[in-house]
Amino acid sequence: MIPAAVERNRHANQPVGAGPLPFHKASRVSLRYKNEWNQLMYRLFWLVCFVLLPCLLNGQEVRRAMIEEIQTVPVQANGEWTIGGKVFGTLPTTQLNASSKPVAGDLAVVEFIVRDGKFLATVIQPIGIKAANVNDGPYVIWKDASTAEVLMMTGGKVSQKTYKDITEPLVIDDLPGPVKSITLDPASPQTPKGTWARPSKLMAISDLEGNYQNALKFLEANKVINQQGDWIWGDGHLVLVGDLVDRGTEVTELMWLLHRLERQARKVGGEVHYILGNHEAMVMGGDLRYINPKYHFVTARMKLNYDRLFADDTEIGRWWRSKNGVETVGNLLFIHGGYSPVLDQAQLDVDTLNQRIRAGLAPAQPTGLTPATNPVKHQHGPFWYRGYFEQYAASWGGQATEEEIKNILKRHAADHVVIGHTVVDEVGPLDDTGAVIGIDVKWKDAEKCQGLLQENGELWRLSIDGKREKIEIGK
Repeated sequence: MIPAAVERNRHANQPVGAGPLPFHKASRVSLRYKNEWNQLMYRLFWLVCFVLLPCLLNGQEVRRAMIEEIQTVPVQANGEWTIGGKVFGTLPTTQLNASSKPVAGDLAVVEFIVRDGKFLATVIQPIGIKAANVNDGPYVIWKDASTAEVLMMTGGKVSQKTYKDITEPLVIDDLPGPVKSITLDPASPQTPKGTWARPSKLMAISDLEGNYQNALKFLEANKVINQQGDWIWGDGHLVLVGDLVDRGTEVTELMWLLHRLERQARKVGGEVHYILGNHEAMVMGGDLRYINPKYHFVTARMKLNYDRLFADDTEIGRWWRSKNGVETVGNLLFIHGGYSPVLDQAQLDVDTLNQRIRAGLAPAQPTGLTPATNPVKHQHGPFWYRGYFEQYAASWGGQATEEEIKNILKRHAADHVVIGHTVVDEVGPLDDTGAVIGIDVKWKDAEKCQGLLQENGELWRLSIDGKREKIEIGK
C-alpha cells in the first residue's frame, strides 16, 4: 500500500515503504576526516530509534548513539575524547567524519559501544553547529485548560516557565529566544471550512521546510508582511500547501510567524490557510528522520522526543490537528500531494475528506486499506500522491489521465488543482491543459523561491524580489 518511492521506512503511524536500513559498519581505516552529510542524516535516524532503546550486540556490548557538545579533542588520533560529559576511547576502526578538525564547543553525533564499562566511539561526526549558538523555542505544552508550560533553549541551555490562570488570549512579549512574542489562547483552535469564495487576491506557497529567512524575504517583497513581520495584505488570502517543517534549522520561528499572521489576517478580513502535508503528519507520528540535527540536540537536552513538542496537548500540535488536508478557494483546489483518481472513486466531499484526515493524525492508528478510509497513510491519499508526474507514475499505477483530472476538478467546482510535494523547476502548470499547477520549489535557495498569485482572475508567478510574471495557460 505504501510506495518505497515516497519514504524508505515504515515507522510508527506514518506511511513509508521498505524495512529499516542496515546499520552502517565502520570500515577498517584509521581516524580520518570526511564530509558526508547523507551519512549524518542516516545515522541520526538510528539515533532517534536507539538512543533510548539500545540493542545488545554479542551479549556484552551495547551499541548506542547520542548528539552532544565536544568538550575536549585529543591531540593524537587514537586519544580520548570528552563529549557530553563522557570520556570516549577510540578503536582502530573508529571513523571521524568531518571536513576539518573539530574543536571544543562543536556538536557531534557519536556512535559508541560500551565494553567492560568503558565508552568506545565507533563514529564521531561533527554537525557544524556550536552548542552555545543553539537557540530554539518557545514550545508550549498545555498542562490543563488554563495552564501552559513554555520551554526554551538559549545558548544551548534549557529554561522553562509556567503560566497559570490563562482565561483569555495572553500575549507574552519578553521571550529570550529567536521568537520574541507569542499569543497563548486557552480556547481550542477552530477548524476552518473547506470551501471558500474567491478572495480579491490569493498567494500560495508550499514546502518551505523550515527556511524561515527566505520565507520572510519573500513575503515582505510581495507585500504580505512589513519589515516587522506583521500582516499588511488586508483581505488577501495566503495559502500554505504543506510541508513547512523538517530539514531546515528554523522550523520553530516559521511556525510562530504563521501562527501570528493567521490571527492578524483574520482581524482585517484576510485569511491564512495552513493545509497539512506529509511531513507535518510524520512529525506528529514520531517519524523524525528528516528533522534538522539541531532539533535532536535540543530535545536531547530537554529530555524528550521531538514529536512530544507537537503532541495534541501542545499549542502548535493542536493547531496542526485543527487544519485541513484539502481546500477549494474560488476555482483553485489545494492539496499537498495531489488528488488521486483512486481517492476520487469514493466521491467524498471536501468536508468529509478533511474529517477523515484529522481523525487519522497521530495519536490515532488508522488501519483502513483504501485512500478514502485511510487518507493519512495510503499512497493514494492527499499527502503522498505523485501520479501526475510521468517519472513517478509507475509507483502509483500509472499517470492520471486528462479525463480523470477533469472529473476531479468538475466534482469540486474547480479549474485547477494546486499541489506541492513534488519539486518543479518553476511555479506553473505541469502541461498545456493547465489543470495541475505545481508550486513546490527549493526554498533553501533564495534564487529559486517562487509563489503563485491569483488576482482579478489571472495567475502570476512571484519571485523573492517581488517581481511577477503572468502565467499563460496553454502557451
